Amino acid sequence: MSKFSTIRIKELLEKSDVAKLPDYKGAALEELGCYLFGKMKGLELYAKNKFNTSGSRELDIIFTNDRRTSELHFLDGFIPIECKNTTKKTTSEQVNWFVNKVSDTSVRYGILLTLSGVTGKDETEAAKSEIMRAVSKFRIGILVLTRAEILQLRLTRDLANLLEQKFLALCLEEKVKFKFD
Repeated sequence: MSKFSTIRIKELLEKSDVAKLPDYKGAALEELGCYLFGKMKGLELYAKNKFNTSGSRELDIIFTNDRRTSELHFLDGFIPIECKNTTKKTTSEQVNWFVNKVSDTSVRYGILLTLSGVTGKDETEAAKSEIMRAVSKFRIGILVLTRAEILQLRLTRDLANLLEQKFLALCLEEKVKFKFD
């Protein structure tokens, strides 16, 4: 378990916020994603901006996950992370595009790092409905991580606990939905 620097997190968020071009905003947010997940036990950066063979789809960040020692032992051996820092909330189309990218891999779970949240009347409900559709249709789970949640992180264990709660809620929703409907 390591400690996060709240100053570093705020610096990287500000760097992403003030960047003039979308590519610079994205690069700064990727830097934050690499910082957060790179401090976690059992994770190692595998690639940034990795394209598939045809060059049609790109994964922003991919970490390898040594599940024997990892704080994220409940996730797959690779963890793809999509970074979205736009002034508008991440749309269902953008979520679905990430789901499609994850479905082209051998992993079942991805992390969506979105600073403005997800579209809908209520972020939690919007994320739930869009993510649950991905689970039911593609068997792909997306864990959403927002600016507010990032600002609350103090330890890598905080991030692991948060993602594990989201993972368990997603798994429970999937099982309850299929079992009782």
